[in-house]
Amino acid sequence: MTTPTYRTDFPQHCRTHPIDGMTLVFHRPSGATHFLDSPLPQMLALLAAEPMDAARLTTSLCATLGLPEDAEARAVVEARLTDLAGIGLVEVG
Repeated sequence: MTTPTYRTDFPQHCRTHPIDGMTLVFHRPSGATHFLDSPLPQMLALLAAEPMDAARLTTSLCATLGLPEDAEARAVVEARLTDLAGIGLVEVG
């Protein structure tokens, strides 16, 4: 079984604007607008720099945010990746 790799077209195909601690994202290809809270914008930025699997994204995100890398962090990243894929901001390959 291969581990899925996640990628995004963020920010090239998106317009973003910070609003009250959240990030408003307009995704041009889908025409959809989303309000994202942390850590979603940070996850998208990391995936925009380099496609990666959930384990590697967890490591990078925890380092970026200064949080401990543990099973809870991995579960949050995996759940948020599912959310981002569901709204079309992340592709799974």
